[in-house]
Amino acid sequence: MTLRALAKAFPPDAALTLVDAGSAGGIHRRWRPLAPALIAVGFDPRERSASGTLRRGGTRIYPVALGDKAGTARVHITRYAAMSSILFPNRDVLGAFRKKPEHTEVVESPVVPVDTLDAIAARDGMSPDVLKLDTQGSECSILDGARNVLEHSLVATEIEVSFIERYVGQPLFDDVSARMSAAGFQLIDLVRLKRYRAANRSNVRNVSLGLGQRAGTLAHADAIFVRRDETLLARAQRDGGLTLLRAIAAMVAYGKPDIAARLFDLGEALLAPKLRAIVAAALRDLSRARFGLRRLHYYADRFARRL
Repeated sequence: MTLRALAKAFPPDAALTLVDAGSAGGIHRRWRPLAPALIAVGFDPRERSASGTLRRGGTRIYPVALGDKAGTARVHITRYAAMSSILFPNRDVLGAFRKKPEHTEVVESPVVPVDTLDAIAARDGMSPDVLKLDTQGSECSILDGARNVLEHSLVATEIEVSFIERYVGQPLFDDVSARMSAAGFQLIDLVRLKRYRAANRSNVRNVSLGLGQRAGTLAHADAIFVRRDETLLARAQRDGGLTLLRAIAAMVAYGKPDIAARLFDLGEALLAPKLRAIVAAALRDLSRARFGLRRLHYYADRFARRL
């Protein structure tokens, strides 16, 4: 209900623009309550032509891959399609883990068109607010082609980061974190942590001996970054508080209501009275303890942390 209320808070001429690169299944369900105020943008080089609209409530699909410059690139399609990448699988590293050698066997390498997010945004008058990247190792290349968007547009990002070199020449977590810090963002969470289990002749996998620690080597995760307070509030002051509204909505969508509420505390004076009242009511709704799914999620989270 809170996100739906925040969606209604957006003025008719404003929206939250989500750019999602590397999500073949469509945008995550966390964004659905914001649909009336959302512009969803996806990239799929398998498409022959662009489709959709950049209007509120619409979805726009571009038939290109994102990168650091316009041109073409080979995509290495692997037997396990989710591990396909513009970079080549690092067989020397992946050979140490269960199933990864067969998962990353390359079955074809078609050539696809590539463009930069900065160029597309400039041509189509698009101002991305949230950027989600899950492109199996090419995330830093995409960030290099989105410098203007990073500096002037985005309020939050969700980027898959790797802790081992799963692809040849792949930048790792430290590289992504350094780029985001230099661009004025701070890391607020690592989620969806994925571990690769070591290959062994005894076929030992996970026997839950670690009192909460999981078997396997940490391989990759999704890192969530938000723009630092000072630059976010400065931009909100120039646009009548819309940047603040977008950041609050993004934080609630990512399950960070405490950060959303703190941002409201810092910048509520920048919002028009009617908008301020709507956001305040939505945040008050989040603060009320209640039974049902919300309370169930709370106890499930506590239980999971004790396993």
